[in-house]
Amino acid sequence: MPVPSNAISAENFLNREAELSYLKSLPELKGKALGGNVFLEGARGMGKTELLKQLHRALFWEDNVVPFYYSFKTANQKGSYFAKDYFTRFVRQYISFVTKDSSIADNVAVPLQRLMPVISSLGLCWLIDCIDNFQAHVSKNDFYWQLVAAISAPVVAAQKSGKPVVVMLDDFDAAEHLYESSLDDAHGLISLFGESMQNRLCPHVITGSAGALGAIFTDHSLLGMTEQMRLGPLPEDLAAALFKTHLATLKITCAPDVRLTFLTILRGNPLYIRNLAKAASKMQKKELTEKDLVECYGFEVSEGETAFYWSSVFRRYVQSPTKRKAMVKLIMHAIENEGMEDRGRLSIVSGLCETETGAILDAMEASGIIRDKNAVFQDFIRALYMREIESRKPSDVREKIESKYLSESEASCFELVIPMSSNAELVVAKAVEQIGINMNLESEFLNYLQLALIEICINAMEHSGSYEKKVFLKFIARPNRLEIIIENSGRPFSLDSLTEHSVEEKLRMGMKRGWGFKLVYAIMDSVKVERINDRTRVILTKEIKNKEVHP
Repeated sequence: MPVPSNAISAENFLNREAELSYLKSLPELKGKALGGNVFLEGARGMGKTELLKQLHRALFWEDNVVPFYYSFKTANQKGSYFAKDYFTRFVRQYISFVTKDSSIADNVAVPLQRLMPVISSLGLCWLIDCIDNFQAHVSKNDFYWQLVAAISAPVVAAQKSGKPVVVMLDDFDAAEHLYESSLDDAHGLISLFGESMQNRLCPHVITGSAGALGAIFTDHSLLGMTEQMRLGPLPEDLAAALFKTHLATLKITCAPDVRLTFLTILRGNPLYIRNLAKAASKMQKKELTEKDLVECYGFEVSEGETAFYWSSVFRRYVQSPTKRKAMVKLIMHAIENEGMEDRGRLSIVSGLCETETGAILDAMEASGIIRDKNAVFQDFIRALYMREIESRKPSDVREKIESKYLSESEASCFELVIPMSSNAELVVAKAVEQIGINMNLESEFLNYLQLALIEICINAMEHSGSYEKKVFLKFIARPNRLEIIIENSGRPFSLDSLTEHSVEEKLRMGMKRGWGFKLVYAIMDSVKVERINDRTRVILTKEIKNKEVHP
Protein backbone atom coordinates (compact mmCIF):
# COMPACT_ATOMS: atom_id res chain seq x y z
CA MET A 1 0.00 0.00 0.00
CA PRO A 2 2.87 2.43 -0.64
CA VAL A 3 2.62 5.80 -2.30
CA PRO A 4 2.51 5.11 -6.06
CA SER A 5 6.03 6.46 -6.67
CA ASN A 6 6.94 3.49 -8.90
CA ALA A 7 4.88 4.66 -11.86
CA ILE A 8 6.19 3.98 -15.34
CA SER A 9 7.78 6.91 -17.15
CA ALA A 10 5.35 9.43 -18.61
CA GLU A 11 6.58 8.85 -22.18
CA ASN A 12 5.75 5.15 -21.86
CA PHE A 13 2.28 5.81 -20.46
CA LEU A 14 0.42 5.49 -23.76
CA ASN A 15 -3.05 6.50 -24.90
CA ARG A 16 -4.37 7.74 -21.52
CA GLU A 17 -3.69 11.45 -21.97
CA ALA A 18 -7.38 12.41 -22.23
CA GLU A 19 -8.35 10.47 -19.09
CA LEU A 20 -5.41 11.88 -17.13
CA SER A 21 -6.22 15.42 -18.21
CA TYR A 22 -9.86 15.04 -17.13
CA LEU A 23 -8.92 13.63 -13.72
CA LYS A 24 -6.50 16.52 -13.15
CA SER A 25 -9.36 18.94 -13.82
CA LEU A 26 -11.71 17.36 -11.27
CA PRO A 27 -11.02 19.85 -8.44
CA GLU A 28 -11.93 22.79 -10.68
CA LEU A 29 -14.98 21.00 -12.10
CA LYS A 30 -16.23 19.93 -8.68
CA GLY A 31 -15.73 23.43 -7.31
CA LYS A 32 -18.01 24.72 -10.09
CA ALA A 33 -20.52 21.88 -9.60
CA LEU A 34 -19.69 20.60 -13.11
CA GLY A 35 -18.08 17.37 -11.95
CA GLY A 36 -17.83 15.09 -8.98
CA ASN A 37 -16.19 11.83 -8.15
CA VAL A 38 -15.03 9.27 -10.71
CA PHE A 39 -15.24 5.49 -10.69
CA LEU A 40 -12.55 4.03 -12.97
CA GLU A 41 -13.96 0.95 -14.65
CA GLY A 42 -12.25 -1.55 -16.92
CA ALA A 43 -11.00 -5.11 -17.18
CA ARG A 44 -8.38 -6.25 -14.69
CA GLY A 45 -4.90 -5.26 -15.78
CA MET A 46 -6.20 -2.49 -18.04
CA GLY A 47 -4.18 0.12 -16.15
CA LYS A 48 -6.53 1.63 -13.56
CA THR A 49 -3.92 1.60 -10.79
CA GLU A 50 -1.27 2.88 -13.20
CA LEU A 51 -3.55 5.79 -14.12
CA LEU A 52 -3.85 6.65 -10.41
CA LYS A 53 -0.04 6.52 -10.14
CA GLN A 54 0.31 8.90 -13.07
CA LEU A 55 -2.29 11.25 -11.58
CA HIS A 56 -0.54 11.20 -8.22
CA ARG A 57 2.84 11.96 -9.79
CA ALA A 58 1.46 14.77 -11.97
CA LEU A 59 -0.24 16.48 -9.02
CA PHE A 60 2.69 15.88 -6.65
CA TRP A 61 5.12 17.98 -8.69
CA GLU A 62 2.62 20.78 -9.16
CA ASP A 63 1.54 22.99 -6.30
CA ASN A 64 -2.19 23.47 -6.78
CA VAL A 65 -3.82 20.20 -5.67
CA VAL A 66 -2.76 17.72 -2.97
CA PRO A 67 -2.79 14.05 -4.07
CA PHE A 68 -3.64 11.28 -1.60
CA TYR A 69 -3.48 7.62 -2.63
CA TYR A 70 -4.72 4.66 -0.58
CA SER A 71 -5.02 1.01 -1.61
CA PHE A 72 -7.49 -1.28 0.12
CA LYS A 73 -5.96 -4.34 -1.53
CA THR A 74 -3.78 -5.25 1.45
CA ALA A 75 -5.40 -3.04 4.07
CA ASN A 76 -6.28 -4.46 7.48
CA GLN A 77 -10.07 -4.40 7.55
CA LYS A 78 -10.40 -4.19 11.31
CA GLY A 79 -11.78 -0.68 11.71
CA SER A 80 -9.37 0.67 14.33
CA TYR A 81 -6.31 -0.60 12.43
CA PHE A 82 -7.67 0.77 9.18
CA ALA A 83 -8.36 4.18 10.74
CA LYS A 84 -4.81 4.51 12.08
CA ASP A 85 -3.28 3.36 8.80
CA TYR A 86 -5.47 5.63 6.66
CA PHE A 87 -4.86 8.66 8.87
CA THR A 88 -1.08 8.28 9.21
CA ARG A 89 -0.64 7.67 5.49
CA PHE A 90 -2.57 10.81 4.69
CA VAL A 91 -0.44 12.88 7.10
CA ARG A 92 2.78 11.49 5.62
CA GLN A 93 1.66 12.10 2.05
CA TYR A 94 0.52 15.63 2.89
CA ILE A 95 3.90 16.55 4.43
CA SER A 96 5.66 14.83 1.55
CA PHE A 97 3.70 16.99 -0.90
CA VAL A 98 4.42 20.24 0.92
CA THR A 99 8.16 19.52 1.22
CA LYS A 100 8.39 17.73 -2.17
CA ASP A 101 10.25 14.94 -0.35
CA SER A 102 8.76 11.58 -1.38
CA SER A 103 10.85 9.70 1.20
CA ILE A 104 8.61 11.01 3.99
CA ALA A 105 5.61 9.20 2.53
CA ASP A 106 7.60 6.07 1.76
CA ASN A 107 9.20 5.69 5.22
CA VAL A 108 6.25 4.22 7.12
CA ALA A 109 8.46 3.01 10.01
CA VAL A 110 8.92 6.54 11.39
CA PRO A 111 6.14 7.38 13.95
CA LEU A 112 4.13 10.57 13.50
CA GLN A 113 5.60 12.07 16.68
CA ARG A 114 9.02 12.13 14.98
CA LEU A 115 7.49 14.30 12.25
CA MET A 116 6.16 16.96 14.63
CA PRO A 117 9.27 19.22 14.31
CA VAL A 118 8.91 19.18 10.52
CA ILE A 119 5.19 19.97 10.76
CA SER A 120 5.89 22.85 13.19
CA SER A 121 8.60 24.27 10.95
CA LEU A 122 6.10 24.33 8.08
CA GLY A 123 3.64 26.31 10.21
CA LEU A 124 0.93 23.64 9.89
CA CYS A 125 -0.59 24.15 13.34
CA TRP A 126 -3.96 22.88 12.16
CA LEU A 127 -2.34 19.55 11.21
CA ILE A 128 -0.89 19.21 14.72
CA ASP A 129 -4.40 19.81 16.12
CA CYS A 130 -5.74 17.20 13.72
CA ILE A 131 -3.18 14.63 14.92
CA ASP A 132 -3.90 15.41 18.59
CA ASN A 133 -7.63 15.05 17.94
CA PHE A 134 -7.16 11.64 16.34
CA GLN A 135 -4.88 10.44 19.16
CA ALA A 136 -7.53 11.49 21.70
CA HIS A 137 -10.10 9.22 20.01
CA VAL A 138 -7.56 6.38 20.04
CA SER A 139 -6.87 6.90 23.77
CA LYS A 140 -10.60 6.75 24.51
CA ASN A 141 -10.92 3.63 22.34
CA ASP A 142 -13.70 5.46 20.48
CA PHE A 143 -14.03 3.26 17.40
CA TYR A 144 -16.59 5.34 15.50
CA TRP A 145 -14.83 8.70 15.89
CA GLN A 146 -11.46 7.19 14.99
CA LEU A 147 -12.96 6.22 11.64
CA VAL A 148 -14.65 9.59 11.15
CA ALA A 149 -11.46 11.50 12.03
CA ALA A 150 -9.37 9.41 9.64
CA ILE A 151 -11.77 9.55 6.69
CA SER A 152 -12.40 13.30 7.12
CA ALA A 153 -8.68 14.20 7.36
CA PRO A 154 -8.40 15.13 3.64
CA VAL A 155 -11.46 17.39 3.98
CA VAL A 156 -9.99 19.13 7.04
CA ALA A 157 -6.71 19.65 5.19
CA ALA A 158 -8.46 21.11 2.15
CA GLN A 159 -10.56 23.47 4.26
CA LYS A 160 -7.63 24.68 6.39
CA SER A 161 -5.13 25.07 3.56
CA GLY A 162 -7.49 26.16 0.80
CA LYS A 163 -5.94 23.59 -1.54
CA PRO A 164 -8.19 20.82 -2.88
CA VAL A 165 -7.24 17.22 -2.10
CA VAL A 166 -7.79 14.52 -4.73
CA VAL A 167 -8.46 11.27 -2.85
CA MET A 168 -7.54 8.13 -4.83
CA LEU A 169 -9.06 4.94 -3.38
CA ASP A 170 -7.74 1.82 -5.10
CA ASP A 171 -9.84 -1.39 -4.74
CA PHE A 172 -12.39 0.62 -2.79
CA ASP A 173 -14.96 -2.21 -2.81
CA ALA A 174 -12.90 -3.91 -0.06
CA ALA A 175 -14.00 -1.12 2.29
CA GLU A 176 -17.41 -2.79 2.37
CA HIS A 177 -15.86 -5.42 4.65
CA LEU A 178 -14.61 -3.06 7.37
CA TYR A 179 -15.56 -4.35 10.82
CA GLU A 180 -15.23 -3.38 14.50
CA SER A 181 -14.14 -6.49 16.42
CA SER A 182 -15.07 -9.47 14.24
CA LEU A 183 -16.06 -9.96 10.62
CA ASP A 184 -19.54 -8.70 9.67
CA ASP A 185 -20.21 -7.13 13.08
CA ALA A 186 -20.63 -3.59 11.72
CA HIS A 187 -22.26 -3.35 8.31
CA GLY A 188 -22.30 -0.10 6.35
CA LEU A 189 -19.08 1.50 7.63
CA ILE A 190 -18.22 2.30 4.02
CA SER A 191 -21.01 4.90 4.05
CA LEU A 192 -18.81 7.03 6.34
CA PHE A 193 -16.96 8.04 3.17
CA GLY A 194 -20.14 9.74 1.97
CA GLU A 195 -19.55 13.10 3.66
CA SER A 196 -15.97 13.26 2.41
CA MET A 197 -17.14 12.48 -1.13
CA GLN A 198 -19.73 15.24 -0.97
CA ASN A 199 -17.21 17.93 -0.11
CA ARG A 200 -16.52 20.19 -3.10
CA LEU A 201 -12.81 20.46 -2.20
CA CYS A 202 -12.23 16.69 -2.22
CA PRO A 203 -12.98 14.88 -5.48
CA HIS A 204 -12.53 11.11 -5.16
CA VAL A 205 -11.20 8.77 -7.85
CA ILE A 206 -12.15 5.17 -7.13
CA THR A 207 -11.30 1.75 -8.53
CA GLY A 208 -12.69 -1.67 -7.65
CA SER A 209 -14.97 -4.45 -8.80
CA ALA A 210 -17.90 -3.11 -10.80
CA GLY A 211 -20.17 -5.79 -9.33
CA ALA A 212 -19.32 -4.93 -5.74
CA LEU A 213 -19.27 -1.16 -6.24
CA GLY A 214 -22.66 -1.30 -7.94
CA ALA A 215 -24.08 -2.48 -4.63
CA ILE A 216 -22.07 0.07 -2.63
CA PHE A 217 -23.37 3.04 -4.56
CA THR A 218 -26.98 2.13 -3.87
CA ASP A 219 -26.22 3.42 -0.37
CA HIS A 220 -28.30 6.58 -0.05
CA SER A 221 -25.37 8.71 1.17
CA LEU A 222 -23.25 7.80 -1.88
CA LEU A 223 -25.95 7.70 -4.53
CA GLY A 224 -25.63 10.02 -7.52
CA MET A 225 -22.25 11.49 -6.60
CA THR A 226 -20.06 9.45 -8.93
CA GLU A 227 -19.58 9.20 -12.69
CA GLN A 228 -18.01 6.27 -14.51
CA MET A 229 -14.89 6.45 -16.65
CA ARG A 230 -14.15 3.27 -18.57
CA LEU A 231 -10.58 2.40 -19.54
CA GLY A 232 -10.52 0.50 -22.81
CA PRO A 233 -7.71 -1.55 -24.37
CA LEU A 234 -4.72 -0.03 -26.14
CA PRO A 235 -4.96 0.05 -29.95
CA GLU A 236 -2.90 -2.64 -31.70
CA ASP A 237 -0.16 -0.26 -32.84
CA LEU A 238 0.31 1.22 -29.36
CA ALA A 239 0.20 -2.24 -27.76
CA ALA A 240 3.03 -3.35 -30.06
CA ALA A 241 4.95 -0.14 -29.32
CA LEU A 242 4.58 -0.65 -25.56
CA PHE A 243 5.75 -4.27 -25.87
CA LYS A 244 8.82 -3.23 -27.85
CA THR A 245 9.58 -0.54 -25.27
CA HIS A 246 9.52 -3.12 -22.48
CA LEU A 247 11.73 -5.45 -24.54
CA ALA A 248 14.23 -2.67 -25.19
CA THR A 249 14.40 -1.95 -21.46
CA LEU A 250 15.15 -5.64 -20.90
CA LYS A 251 17.72 -5.63 -23.76
CA ILE A 252 15.69 -8.02 -25.92
CA THR A 253 15.15 -7.59 -29.66
CA CYS A 254 12.65 -9.07 -32.11
CA ALA A 255 13.69 -11.25 -35.04
CA PRO A 256 13.38 -9.37 -38.37
CA ASP A 257 10.38 -11.42 -39.57
CA VAL A 258 8.35 -11.13 -36.33
CA ARG A 259 5.09 -9.28 -36.94
CA LEU A 260 3.86 -9.41 -33.32
CA THR A 261 0.40 -10.48 -34.50
CA PHE A 262 0.29 -12.86 -31.54
CA LEU A 263 -0.02 -9.82 -29.26
CA THR A 264 -3.65 -9.43 -30.37
CA ILE A 265 -4.52 -12.22 -27.95
CA LEU A 266 -3.54 -9.85 -25.11
CA ARG A 267 -6.29 -7.45 -26.26
CA GLY A 268 -4.31 -4.31 -25.54
CA ASN A 269 -4.03 -5.06 -21.82
CA PRO A 270 -0.98 -3.18 -20.43
CA LEU A 271 -0.49 -5.66 -17.57
CA TYR A 272 -0.43 -8.67 -19.89
CA ILE A 273 1.90 -6.86 -22.31
CA ARG A 274 4.38 -6.01 -19.57
CA ASN A 275 4.26 -9.50 -18.08
CA LEU A 276 4.86 -11.17 -21.45
CA ALA A 277 7.97 -9.03 -21.97
CA LYS A 278 9.22 -9.93 -18.49
CA ALA A 279 8.55 -13.62 -19.21
CA ALA A 280 10.84 -13.34 -22.25
CA SER A 281 13.56 -12.01 -19.96
CA LYS A 282 13.04 -14.78 -17.39
CA MET A 283 13.29 -17.37 -20.16
CA GLN A 284 16.56 -15.70 -21.27
CA LYS A 285 15.36 -14.83 -24.76
CA LYS A 286 17.61 -12.47 -26.69
CA GLU A 287 15.97 -12.29 -30.12
CA LEU A 288 12.27 -13.12 -30.06
CA THR A 289 10.68 -15.26 -32.77
CA GLU A 290 6.96 -16.01 -33.14
CA LYS A 291 7.60 -19.41 -31.55
CA ASP A 292 9.41 -17.75 -28.64
CA LEU A 293 6.40 -15.51 -28.06
CA VAL A 294 4.07 -18.50 -27.77
CA GLU A 295 6.48 -20.31 -25.44
CA CYS A 296 6.76 -17.23 -23.22
CA TYR A 297 2.98 -16.91 -23.21
CA GLY A 298 2.55 -20.56 -22.17
CA PHE A 299 4.91 -19.97 -19.26
CA GLU A 300 3.25 -16.68 -18.31
CA VAL A 301 -0.35 -17.96 -18.04
CA SER A 302 0.67 -21.14 -16.21
CA GLU A 303 3.55 -20.10 -13.93
CA GLY A 304 4.41 -16.44 -14.53
CA GLU A 305 3.30 -13.12 -13.08
CA THR A 306 -0.06 -13.19 -14.87
CA ALA A 307 -0.82 -16.57 -13.29
CA PHE A 308 0.28 -15.22 -9.90
CA TYR A 309 -1.87 -12.12 -10.37
CA TRP A 310 -5.03 -14.11 -11.09
CA SER A 311 -4.27 -16.60 -8.30
CA SER A 312 -4.02 -13.64 -5.90
CA VAL A 313 -7.40 -12.36 -7.07
CA PHE A 314 -8.87 -15.80 -6.37
CA ARG A 315 -7.38 -15.90 -2.86
CA ARG A 316 -8.75 -12.47 -2.11
CA TYR A 317 -12.35 -13.48 -2.77
CA VAL A 318 -12.26 -17.18 -1.75
CA GLN A 319 -9.84 -18.00 1.08
CA SER A 320 -10.44 -21.75 1.43
CA PRO A 321 -8.25 -23.92 -0.89
CA THR A 322 -11.10 -26.44 -1.23
CA LYS A 323 -13.52 -23.74 -2.29
CA ARG A 324 -10.96 -22.22 -4.67
CA LYS A 325 -10.71 -25.59 -6.41
CA ALA A 326 -14.48 -25.67 -6.65
CA MET A 327 -14.41 -22.18 -8.15
CA VAL A 328 -11.88 -23.31 -10.78
CA LYS A 329 -14.21 -26.17 -11.70
CA LEU A 330 -17.15 -23.76 -12.01
CA ILE A 331 -15.26 -21.28 -14.17
CA MET A 332 -13.92 -24.07 -16.38
CA HIS A 333 -17.48 -25.32 -16.74
CA ALA A 334 -18.62 -21.82 -17.72
CA ILE A 335 -15.84 -21.56 -20.34
CA GLU A 336 -16.67 -24.95 -21.84
CA ASN A 337 -20.41 -24.25 -21.89
CA GLU A 338 -20.30 -20.51 -22.62
CA GLY A 339 -22.18 -19.65 -19.46
CA MET A 340 -23.68 -20.92 -16.22
CA GLU A 341 -26.88 -22.91 -15.68
CA ASP A 342 -29.07 -23.10 -12.58
CA ARG A 343 -27.29 -23.34 -9.24
CA GLY A 344 -28.72 -26.73 -8.35
CA ARG A 345 -26.94 -28.40 -11.26
CA LEU A 346 -23.74 -26.43 -10.66
CA SER A 347 -23.35 -27.96 -7.20
CA ILE A 348 -22.68 -31.25 -9.00
CA VAL A 349 -19.87 -29.55 -10.91
CA SER A 350 -18.32 -27.93 -7.82
CA GLY A 351 -18.62 -31.00 -5.62
CA LEU A 352 -20.04 -28.84 -2.81
CA CYS A 353 -23.54 -28.34 -1.45
CA GLU A 354 -25.88 -25.81 -3.05
CA THR A 355 -25.35 -23.26 -0.26
CA GLU A 356 -21.55 -23.35 -0.56
CA THR A 357 -21.75 -23.31 -4.35
CA GLY A 358 -24.07 -20.31 -4.19
CA ALA A 359 -21.62 -18.46 -1.93
CA ILE A 360 -18.78 -19.12 -4.40
CA LEU A 361 -20.92 -17.93 -7.31
CA ASP A 362 -21.77 -14.75 -5.36
CA ALA A 363 -18.06 -14.14 -4.74
CA MET A 364 -17.33 -14.68 -8.43
CA GLU A 365 -20.04 -12.21 -9.38
CA ALA A 366 -18.83 -9.60 -6.88
CA SER A 367 -15.23 -9.93 -8.07
CA GLY A 368 -16.17 -9.62 -11.74
CA ILE A 369 -14.17 -12.78 -12.49
CA ILE A 370 -16.96 -14.45 -14.43
CA ARG A 371 -17.19 -11.43 -16.76
CA ASP A 372 -13.54 -11.80 -17.84
CA LYS A 373 -13.96 -13.72 -21.08
CA ASN A 374 -10.63 -12.81 -22.67
CA ALA A 375 -8.36 -15.56 -23.99
CA VAL A 376 -5.60 -14.87 -21.45
CA PHE A 377 -7.91 -15.43 -18.49
CA GLN A 378 -9.38 -18.55 -20.07
CA ASP A 379 -5.92 -19.97 -20.77
CA PHE A 380 -4.96 -19.28 -17.14
CA ILE A 381 -8.04 -21.19 -16.01
CA ARG A 382 -7.22 -24.10 -18.32
CA ALA A 383 -3.67 -24.19 -16.98
CA LEU A 384 -4.86 -24.00 -13.37
CA TYR A 385 -7.45 -26.72 -13.99
CA MET A 386 -4.87 -29.05 -15.53
CA ARG A 387 -2.44 -28.42 -12.67
CA GLU A 388 -4.76 -28.48 -9.63
CA ILE A 389 -7.67 -30.66 -10.72
CA GLU A 390 -5.99 -33.05 -13.14
CA SER A 391 -2.60 -33.01 -11.34
CA ARG A 392 -0.63 -32.56 -14.55
CA LYS A 393 3.04 -31.62 -14.56
CA PRO A 394 3.92 -27.95 -15.27
CA SER A 395 5.74 -28.94 -18.46
CA ASP A 396 2.65 -30.77 -19.72
CA VAL A 397 0.48 -27.76 -18.94
CA ARG A 398 2.76 -25.39 -20.85
CA GLU A 399 2.94 -27.76 -23.79
CA LYS A 400 -0.85 -27.99 -23.95
CA ILE A 401 -1.24 -24.20 -23.96
CA GLU A 402 1.56 -23.69 -26.47
CA SER A 403 0.29 -26.35 -28.89
CA LYS A 404 -2.98 -24.46 -29.12
CA TYR A 405 -1.20 -21.51 -30.73
CA LEU A 406 1.93 -22.88 -32.37
CA SER A 407 0.00 -24.80 -35.02
CA GLU A 408 -3.10 -22.62 -35.12
CA SER A 409 -2.00 -20.63 -38.17
CA GLU A 410 -1.62 -23.70 -40.35
CA ALA A 411 -4.68 -25.56 -39.06
CA SER A 412 -8.21 -25.69 -40.40
CA CYS A 413 -10.77 -25.99 -37.63
CA PHE A 414 -14.35 -27.23 -38.02
CA GLU A 415 -16.93 -27.44 -35.26
CA LEU A 416 -20.14 -29.45 -35.34
CA VAL A 417 -22.99 -29.88 -32.86
CA ILE A 418 -25.45 -32.73 -33.40
CA PRO A 419 -28.64 -33.50 -31.47
CA MET A 420 -29.06 -36.82 -29.72
CA SER A 421 -31.62 -38.02 -32.21
CA SER A 422 -31.92 -40.88 -34.66
CA ASN A 423 -29.40 -40.88 -37.53
CA ALA A 424 -27.73 -37.66 -36.37
CA GLU A 425 -24.44 -39.56 -36.35
CA LEU A 426 -24.66 -39.83 -40.14
CA VAL A 427 -24.13 -36.07 -40.33
CA VAL A 428 -20.79 -36.62 -38.59
CA ALA A 429 -19.87 -39.31 -41.10
CA LYS A 430 -20.64 -36.95 -43.96
CA ALA A 431 -18.65 -34.13 -42.37
CA VAL A 432 -15.54 -36.24 -41.80
CA GLU A 433 -15.83 -37.55 -45.36
CA GLN A 434 -15.56 -34.01 -46.71
CA ILE A 435 -12.67 -33.18 -44.40
CA GLY A 436 -10.91 -36.33 -45.53
CA ILE A 437 -11.42 -35.40 -49.18
CA ASN A 438 -9.95 -31.94 -48.49
CA MET A 439 -6.91 -33.59 -46.90
CA ASN A 440 -6.65 -36.19 -49.71
CA LEU A 441 -6.91 -39.04 -47.19
CA GLU A 442 -6.88 -42.59 -48.51
CA SER A 443 -10.44 -43.92 -48.89
CA GLU A 444 -10.01 -47.10 -46.80
CA PHE A 445 -8.69 -45.15 -43.81
CA LEU A 446 -11.51 -42.64 -44.24
CA ASN A 447 -14.14 -45.39 -44.26
CA TYR A 448 -12.76 -46.87 -41.04
CA LEU A 449 -12.73 -43.42 -39.43
CA GLN A 450 -16.37 -42.83 -40.36
CA LEU A 451 -17.43 -46.14 -38.81
CA ALA A 452 -15.47 -45.42 -35.64
CA LEU A 453 -16.96 -41.93 -35.21
CA ILE A 454 -20.48 -43.23 -35.79
CA GLU A 455 -19.94 -45.74 -32.98
CA ILE A 456 -18.52 -43.14 -30.59
CA CYS A 457 -21.40 -40.72 -31.23
CA ILE A 458 -24.03 -43.44 -30.73
CA ASN A 459 -22.30 -44.45 -27.49
CA ALA A 460 -22.51 -40.84 -26.28
CA MET A 461 -26.18 -40.60 -27.22
CA GLU A 462 -27.26 -43.87 -25.62
CA HIS A 463 -25.22 -44.04 -22.43
CA SER A 464 -24.33 -40.52 -21.26
CA GLY A 465 -27.72 -39.48 -19.89
CA SER A 466 -26.89 -35.96 -21.05
CA TYR A 467 -29.24 -33.17 -20.00
CA GLU A 468 -28.11 -31.13 -23.03
CA LYS A 469 -29.07 -33.85 -25.53
CA LYS A 470 -26.19 -32.76 -27.75
CA VAL A 471 -22.81 -34.05 -28.89
CA PHE A 472 -20.08 -31.51 -29.67
CA LEU A 473 -17.37 -32.30 -32.22
CA LYS A 474 -14.30 -30.37 -33.28
CA PHE A 475 -12.05 -31.32 -36.22
CA ILE A 476 -8.59 -29.75 -36.39
CA ALA A 477 -6.93 -30.56 -39.71
CA ARG A 478 -3.25 -29.83 -40.32
CA PRO A 479 -1.03 -30.94 -43.20
CA ASN A 480 0.48 -33.73 -41.11
CA ARG A 481 -2.09 -34.32 -38.40
CA LEU A 482 -5.81 -34.77 -37.83
CA GLU A 483 -7.27 -34.21 -34.37
CA ILE A 484 -10.90 -34.97 -33.54
CA ILE A 485 -12.53 -34.00 -30.24
CA ILE A 486 -15.89 -35.49 -29.24
CA GLU A 487 -17.53 -34.10 -26.12
CA ASN A 488 -20.82 -34.47 -24.26
CA SER A 489 -22.23 -33.93 -20.79
CA GLY A 490 -23.57 -36.71 -18.60
CA ARG A 491 -22.32 -39.90 -16.99
CA PRO A 492 -18.57 -40.60 -16.97
CA PHE A 493 -17.01 -42.87 -19.55
CA SER A 494 -13.69 -44.66 -19.30
CA LEU A 495 -11.80 -46.77 -21.81
CA ASP A 496 -10.91 -49.09 -18.94
CA SER A 497 -14.61 -49.87 -18.45
CA LEU A 498 -14.97 -51.32 -21.95
CA THR A 499 -15.38 -55.09 -22.11
CA GLU A 500 -13.57 -56.44 -25.12
CA HIS A 501 -15.10 -59.42 -26.94
CA SER A 502 -13.45 -61.50 -29.60
CA VAL A 503 -14.69 -61.20 -33.18
CA GLU A 504 -16.10 -64.77 -33.00
CA GLU A 505 -17.98 -63.98 -29.78
CA LYS A 506 -19.44 -60.79 -31.26
CA LEU A 507 -20.68 -62.71 -34.30
CA ARG A 508 -22.09 -65.51 -32.11
CA MET A 509 -23.88 -62.97 -29.88
CA GLY A 510 -25.22 -61.11 -32.90
CA MET A 511 -23.46 -57.88 -31.88
CA LYS A 512 -23.81 -55.55 -34.82
CA ARG A 513 -22.32 -52.67 -32.81
CA GLY A 514 -19.44 -52.19 -30.39
CA TRP A 515 -16.70 -52.24 -33.01
CA GLY A 516 -15.99 -48.49 -32.82
CA PHE A 517 -13.25 -48.28 -30.21
CA LYS A 518 -11.47 -51.33 -31.58
CA LEU A 519 -11.34 -49.50 -34.91
CA VAL A 520 -10.27 -46.29 -33.18
CA TYR A 521 -7.31 -47.99 -31.53
CA ALA A 522 -6.39 -49.64 -34.80
CA ILE A 523 -6.36 -46.52 -36.97
CA MET A 524 -5.51 -43.64 -34.59
CA ASP A 525 -2.12 -42.86 -33.04
CA SER A 526 -3.53 -41.50 -29.78
CA VAL A 527 -6.83 -42.01 -27.95
CA LYS A 528 -7.46 -40.01 -24.77
CA VAL A 529 -10.54 -39.70 -22.58
CA GLU A 530 -10.75 -36.68 -20.27
CA ARG A 531 -13.34 -35.81 -17.66
CA ILE A 532 -13.92 -32.06 -17.28
CA ASN A 533 -16.49 -31.35 -14.56
CA ASP A 534 -19.63 -33.14 -15.80
CA ARG A 535 -18.38 -33.52 -19.37
CA THR A 536 -16.59 -36.40 -21.11
CA ARG A 537 -14.11 -35.53 -23.83
CA VAL A 538 -12.61 -38.06 -26.25
CA ILE A 539 -9.53 -36.81 -28.14
CA LEU A 540 -8.41 -38.72 -31.22
CA THR A 541 -5.10 -37.87 -32.90
CA LYS A 542 -3.77 -39.20 -36.20
CA GLU A 543 -0.36 -38.40 -37.64
CA ILE A 544 -0.88 -38.42 -41.42
CA LYS A 545 1.64 -40.62 -43.25
CA ASN A 546 2.33 -40.54 -46.97
CA LYS A 547 0.69 -43.91 -47.59
CA GLU A 548 -2.59 -42.61 -46.13
CA VAL A 549 -2.74 -39.71 -48.57
CA HIS A 550 -3.63 -39.89 -52.24
CA PRO A 551 -0.68 -38.92 -54.45
